[in-house]
Amino acid sequence: SGPYQYMKGFDIIAHAASGIMAGIADEQGNPRGPGGAAFIDVGTAMLNAMSAVTALYYRTQTGVGQKIETCLFNTGIALQGSGFIQIEKLDSELHEELKEVIRTAKENNMKHTQIIDKMTLMRLRNEQPDSTRDLDVVDCNHRPSDRQTFPYYRIYQTHDGYMSIGALVAKQRISLCEVLGIEDKYAYLDLGNGNDETYYYQKEVMKKIEDALGTKSTKEWLQLLEKAGVPCGPVNYGVTLYDDPHAKAMDMIWELDNPVAGPYKTMGNPMKFNKTPIKPTHGAPALGQHSIEVLQKLGYSDDKIAALKEQKIIR
Repeated sequence: SGPYQYMKGFDIIAHAASGIMAGIADEQGNPRGPGGAAFIDVGTAMLNAMSAVTALYYRTQTGVGQKIETCLFNTGIALQGSGFIQIEKLDSELHEELKEVIRTAKENNMKHTQIIDKMTLMRLRNEQPDSTRDLDVVDCNHRPSDRQTFPYYRIYQTHDGYMSIGALVAKQRISLCEVLGIEDKYAYLDLGNGNDETYYYQKEVMKKIEDALGTKSTKEWLQLLEKAGVPCGPVNYGVTLYDDPHAKAMDMIWELDNPVAGPYKTMGNPMKFNKTPIKPTHGAPALGQHSIEVLQKLGYSDDKIAALKEQKIIR
């Protein structure tokens, strides 16, 4: 379900759409792709296996089967862990400033490196408001690019942002060239059938694709390429996903409440069950909030609990 339901599922496309790659740039200033480890692919397979085991256990207990669902996009959000949280009273102002950086970047066709460096500096200033020293962006934000010689599985800059391409099949590569109005005399070759000539020629093709994609917006290219059957997707930034229509449609944005921090947004559960949907009844508790309740369920007497509190073993 959701707006992305018809997008073709490739690791690089999920990396881009889920915001997980947006924090790293390569030396060319583009969002850095997933490299050799397709961990969203593998992670989704593991979540699917876990979902199947869970559903089978439920069937064993009740005799009722159910539909399970996992997807690459959900896995990409889930793998961001504690980095995917927005606490209203702490983060709202910063998140609005970060989203303004992205809006300005689209209008001014800024490089990804400039975007993430500016966002990193804003986060550092937010975390260290009283610091008077110069705050430098750490070098780990910039890493060597990957798959430089294969132009059909990488990230490209458009007129107003970035997008992913995952055309691993000859038919898809040929369609991409047709839509972009460029020529690749080796587009029909199966992967692994190249030689030195095709290796160096691919660099020329990459430049042609870069030049072509820079002429239209990400939205325009996504519409054209999806219609032609070319796997592709947007590069999203994590801060924009809290309001992302697909993330909401997939129930991957949970709005909860903490007794100390107040309202906050965090990631939903990436595993979906149609008979036993997972949904929290409350947000993360404060430290010690449920200590007495848990100990009572374990059979502790009121006197024993009072003694533990007096000894400051529990709160």
